[in-house]
Amino acid sequence: MKLELLNKFIETIKFQSKHPLPLTVETFKALADAVVPKTSELSVGALKLHTQDYLIWTLNHFVTLVFVKKGIPVPLANATADMLNIAANELIKKDGNIKPICSDVISEKGAFAALEPNDRIRAISLLEKLQLDLTNLPIPFYQNKGNVLAVTRLLTSLTTFGYYSEWSAFDSTRFVTPEKRIIEEFPAGWKEVGYPGISKGYHALRGYLFDQFEEQEKQEYDD
Repeated sequence: MKLELLNKFIETIKFQSKHPLPLTVETFKALADAVVPKTSELSVGALKLHTQDYLIWTLNHFVTLVFVKKGIPVPLANATADMLNIAANELIKKDGNIKPICSDVISEKGAFAALEPNDRIRAISLLEKLQLDLTNLPIPFYQNKGNVLAVTRLLTSLTTFGYYSEWSAFDSTRFVTPEKRIIEEFPAGWKEVGYPGISKGYHALRGYLFDQFEEQEKQEYDD
């Protein structure tokens, strides 16, 4: 048990960096493509809009967990990607994937990316239903149902939000702090929903202008 925990903490140190591992990037690319693929209805899919970068940035900067005793923030992108790959391997082990996988892709991009998009969603469902051994998961998900459910349930909504947000339009300023970001091009998400863009205001009657206003005596109303 002690050796297992030691190995988990070694993994945690590896995942501590806010710089995503190559496997992490490939895993979130696969997630983004599964949730918002390019279709005949959508002119561009999530990959075209760099939604995977949004997911990684958000999990590392805004959805971080904190070790209570030490107060140490834990960036979540690398650990979450590892959790998704563990779930994908579990799905494959249970023959839960509908379509066959390519072993070459597993060695290059990981098990989650090797699954077909619909099977990737099935792998996420294993996590949502807690249908796998939580002792196999990395810290902070190790034997922690709450953390598993909290982060897993965010993944699809974060992907959708990132796709329809201004993330891709920030272009060269995507990775700076929010107050320094600049919209450098018309966001694709705005085009998809028919939003015309920022307006300084529309002409509308909002009352009448008076140069001077004098309050009438109360007596006049009484009469």
